[in-house]
Amino acid sequence: MIVGIGLSVYGSQLIIENLATDEKQLGIGTSMEVSKELDPAINENGVYVLQIVDFKEASRLQASIYDPLGQIVVTKSIDHSPFQDNFTISTTGTYKLVLENTGEKELEVTAVLGHLPQGQSLTVSIFGFVVIIIGLIGLAVGIIYFIKSRGRVDTN
Repeated sequence: MIVGIGLSVYGSQLIIENLATDEKQLGIGTSMEVSKELDPAINENGVYVLQIVDFKEASRLQASIYDPLGQIVVTKSIDHSPFQDNFTISTTGTYKLVLENTGEKELEVTAVLGHLPQGQSLTVSIFGFVVIIIGLIGLAVGIIYFIKSRGRVDTN
């Protein structure tokens, strides 16, 4: 189980190092920006994730992704939380996620931008999870065996 926990932590670290995260109180009419250096050679799929505390239907948030040349890659109106969307990484450089609060109340937003996790990092995390499950099954079998063998010793 300890090996599984270690592999899960390592896999999570591999995923997190490819992401930029920021958290901010967005007042009415204000914006925030999250930037991350992205390379299509690593992965052509980018991802952005938003978590908005106390999101209501009246909340209005606009998300835009800009490529290194300043061109808009994608623009979305956020209508629920949590929100996740993908985009294509076409050139190497700094991509920006710009969030604008166009609603009538202040929002607490956590934003993540980076490569969509894939490959080795996901494999390590999944393998770590499997090892933890196998360890837990082994522990349960060991406890059952211990209880049954202890009961046999007492009856003799």
